[in-house]
Amino acid sequence: MNRETVSQQQLTQQLLDLGVTWRPMSRNDLPALVDLAGEGYLSDGGLHFLFEPDEITGRYFPATSGTAMGAFTVDEQLVACTSVYLNPGSDIQQAIIIGLVRPDWRGRGIGTCLMRWSQVQAQALLTGATTPVLQIRTESLTEPAARLYLAHGFAVVFEELVMRRDLHRPLPDSWLPPEVTITPWQPDLADQFFQAYEAAFRERPGFPGWTRAEWVEHWLGDDFRPAWSLLAQIGHVPLAFLVAIATPPHGFVVQLGVIPSQRRRGLASAIVVETMRRMQADGAASIQLTVNTNNPSAIKTYTALGFVIIGRRARYDRILG
Repeated sequence: MNRETVSQQQLTQQLLDLGVTWRPMSRNDLPALVDLAGEGYLSDGGLHFLFEPDEITGRYFPATSGTAMGAFTVDEQLVACTSVYLNPGSDIQQAIIIGLVRPDWRGRGIGTCLMRWSQVQAQALLTGATTPVLQIRTESLTEPAARLYLAHGFAVVFEELVMRRDLHRPLPDSWLPPEVTITPWQPDLADQFFQAYEAAFRERPGFPGWTRAEWVEHWLGDDFRPAWSLLAQIGHVPLAFLVAIATPPHGFVVQLGVIPSQRRRGLASAIVVETMRRMQADGAASIQLTVNTNNPSAIKTYTALGFVIIGRRARYDRILG
């Protein structure tokens, strides 16, 4: 028997010993998967809109080569699942692994079982690849999960905090230099918004190098809120920008940046507070955002404005030799 068959037999027996059975999943299992993801979100936090059915479908049943498997109890409750598939949008040969374990079923070894099986499946998908890469994607990272990934030879390549502030609470005061004006999004300001974005982020790792049209198209959709998306400038010189969308009942900051020469002048705080005022006036319950864990100054700014951490998102890579 080959390695893949042995692995699946071993996994099946291990799960049977735990009182669950293992079978392939299809879109017919989406209600059970949504319920499982919802339990994980309530326990571990994250971005609420990434746990909606459409988002879950896209992550677990993508239109590419792969497989999804689930562990079910005798009464058909889904207690764990994993999905392994090729990443069609990557310039490298990459297989994606994602998985969930119901909170009350953790600590029994199921996560380790799924991790071992998923890696075998991922390697099979990448047969013949010159430099294959396995990537774990998680929208609700926990400390035990992080330890599991590291133990299996994965290294963190991206991690960000999910933060939120209740907009029913009074907003803090903010100070803006008198020569600086703040203007909401207008189509004829697209160039200035893009200039601020490019100057603020071009030195950050992973900068995509988009054109203005590509960058605007990335976030300009039905949920975009022009009145919440702001540009700080002196005259026609852009200094900082914020792009926001609606994720009812919350507002969400897609991106916030300050050009290097204008940092530590309070512009980030001022523009966030103004966006919060506008969201509050429009009835949003809270404001949410994400911030990379390697950006401590931004985390400090958001914390000072009353934001609290409500989750972690991460990506882990393992390069196969």
